[in-house]
Amino acid sequence: MSRIIGIDLGTTNSVVCIVEQGEPQIIINEEGGRLTPSVVGFSKDGDCYVGEIAKRQLLMYPENTIHSIKRYIGRHHSEAQEELKLLSYTMKEGAEDQLVVETGGKEYSPQQLSAFILQKVKKSAEDFLGETVEKAVVTVPAYFTDRQRQATRDAGEIAGLEIVRIINEPTAAALAYTFRRKQAAKIVVYDFGGGTFDISILEVDTDVAEVLATAGNNHLGGNDIDARIVDWLLSEFKKSSGLDMSEDRTVRQRLTEAAEKAKMDLSSSMETEIQLPFLTAGPEGPVHLQTMLTRATFEFLVEDILKKTVECCRSALQESGLAAGDIDEVVLVGGSSRIPKVQEMITALFDKPLNKSFNPDEVVAIGAAIQGGILGGAVRDMTLLDVTTFSLGIETEGRRFSKLIPKGATVPVVRTQLVSTVVNNQSSVKIHVLQGEDPMAKDNVSLGEFELGGIQVGDRGAPRIEVTFTIDTDGIVNVSARDAATGVEQGIEIDSPSAMTRSEIDEAKQELDDVAETDGESREMDTIRHRVEKELYALESFLRDHKLKLNKREIFDSEQALKRGRMALVKRTEARNLEELHEYLVNYLGHLKQRAGEADSGQDLSATAGEG
Repeated sequence: MSRIIGIDLGTTNSVVCIVEQGEPQIIINEEGGRLTPSVVGFSKDGDCYVGEIAKRQLLMYPENTIHSIKRYIGRHHSEAQEELKLLSYTMKEGAEDQLVVETGGKEYSPQQLSAFILQKVKKSAEDFLGETVEKAVVTVPAYFTDRQRQATRDAGEIAGLEIVRIINEPTAAALAYTFRRKQAAKIVVYDFGGGTFDISILEVDTDVAEVLATAGNNHLGGNDIDARIVDWLLSEFKKSSGLDMSEDRTVRQRLTEAAEKAKMDLSSSMETEIQLPFLTAGPEGPVHLQTMLTRATFEFLVEDILKKTVECCRSALQESGLAAGDIDEVVLVGGSSRIPKVQEMITALFDKPLNKSFNPDEVVAIGAAIQGGILGGAVRDMTLLDVTTFSLGIETEGRRFSKLIPKGATVPVVRTQLVSTVVNNQSSVKIHVLQGEDPMAKDNVSLGEFELGGIQVGDRGAPRIEVTFTIDTDGIVNVSARDAATGVEQGIEIDSPSAMTRSEIDEAKQELDDVAETDGESREMDTIRHRVEKELYALESFLRDHKLKLNKREIFDSEQALKRGRMALVKRTEARNLEELHEYLVNYLGHLKQRAGEADSGQDLSATAGEG
C-alpha cells in the first residue's frame, strides 16, 4: 500500500511529515530546512521557484513572487477586494467571480499556485523515502468553507496527490498531542498561524480524540499583525521624510519583511531597532528609515487583533458547555502563538500554564501524518471524531434558512428533512443549499442549488420531499432530494463556482509539468545571486554598526558598493559578473573590518584614507 504523508499547507510555511516505524518524523526539504516557505516565484524568463529560493526574490521581484496564497484559495473576488490592494503581486477577477494571479503574462488560480507548493513538499517526501508518493492527508483551518476545502482538494490533484483525508488544523494538533497519551483530558488547541485563527476544544482519551467545539476566523493571523506594523512604519516614515510610500509595492515588501523580523524580535526583547537604508529616493538623494519599535507600542498596535482571538475562545467555551476551569491543558499552535501578549491573555483566560512541549510550526503536520498512519494501518487504536464548523441547510419559504445539520455536529453525518411545495400544482422544486448561522438565507454562504422535477402535483404542502444532507470525513457536502410518492430523486456533490472542472484540472496538471522548477543552470545562478545578497546584507549591517569608525570616503564608497550590488541583482547580471562582484564585496568588507579594527586600536585612519 502506498505510504500516506501528512502535509500542513500553511499560509507562511508548509511542513511535511511521515510516520516511520510507528513514530512521526518531519521530512527535511532540499535546502535542509524543516519548514518550506509557502512562496512561489517566477523569473522574467518563465522559470519557477518554490520555497526558500522563491522567498529570497521577494524584495527584488515582488510583483512576480506570490505568497500567502492560502488566504485566497476557494474565495470569490467580490469578498476579497479590499485585501487585494495590499498585495505586492497582481490578483484580479477571473471568470465567475474567481480570483486569479497575473504574472509574466500568464494567469494562475490559487489552486494552481498551491499545487506548486504541494508538489515541492511531495518531492521532499519522495527523496526521503526513496519511493513515489501518491497519497496525503492535508490540513486546513477549521473555519475553511466547503468551497475552500474543495479547492484544496483540487490543488492536491493538480500536484499529483490523492488527498485521502482533509482534517482541521487544530484537530491535527490534538492528534499529535494525544499520540501515545495514557490519560484522559479536556484540552484547548489555540492555533494562531500566518493567515488564520482557530480554536478547538477536545476531549481526549487514550485512543479517542473528540472535538467538542470549534471557533475561528479565516482572515486573522500573523499577516494581519505584520500589516499593522507596516502601516505604522509608513506613518513614521511620512512624518520624518514627508514622503508617502503606501502605494509603492517594493517599499511595502521591504517594510513587510522588516515588520515580520521586528515581530519576532519582540518575542524576546522589549524593543527592536528597524533600519532600512535606501528605502527610496527623495529630491536630495537616498532616503533611509530608522526607528525604534517597543513591545508596548507593538501590543497597542495589535491589541484589537489579539482580543478577537480571545472572543473566539469564549465562543468555543460557550458552545462546548464547559467553563474555563474545566480545561486541563492549553496547547499552542502556529507561529503567532509565540507573541508574549498572546500567551499572557490566554493564560489569564484559562488560568492554566500553557503547554509548549510541541514546536508550534510542526505540530499540525505531525497530526496529519498520524492521521495518515491511522488510515494506512501504520498507527492503530486511535479514533478521531471531528465536528462541522458551520450549520448546513436549505432556503425555505419566506427566504428563510432552515438548518438540517447544526454547527458542531460530529462527522461523518447524515440528516434528512421533509419539505414540500409552496404553490398548488407545483411539479418541481428548487433546492438552494446554504452554509452559515443567520436566519435569513441571503446572509449565509450559497454552496449551490439543483432542481427536482417530476414530482407528483397536488395542493400546496401536499407533496412529501425528503432532502438529505451528507457530510463526509473531509467535510465535503452531498445533498439529495427525493419525492416520496414517485421515487424520483436528484442530488449533487456541492461544487461551488470556484471548484475546477475535470478539463481545468488536467490542463493545470500539464502546466505544472511544463513550468517545472528551474534546471541546474538556473539553480547555480540563483546560488550566486544569494551569495551576493548575503554580502550586501553583511556590508549594510557593518556600515550601520561601525559608521563612526569610518571616514567620509569609506562611507561614500560603501554606499556606492551597496547601490552597485543592488542594481546588478535587479538587472539580472550574468553569472560571471556576479561572481566578480561577490569577490569584490568580500574583499572590500574585509578591508573595512580591518580599518574598523585599527580605529579600535587608536590608529589615525585619515592618514591612510585612499582617494580612488
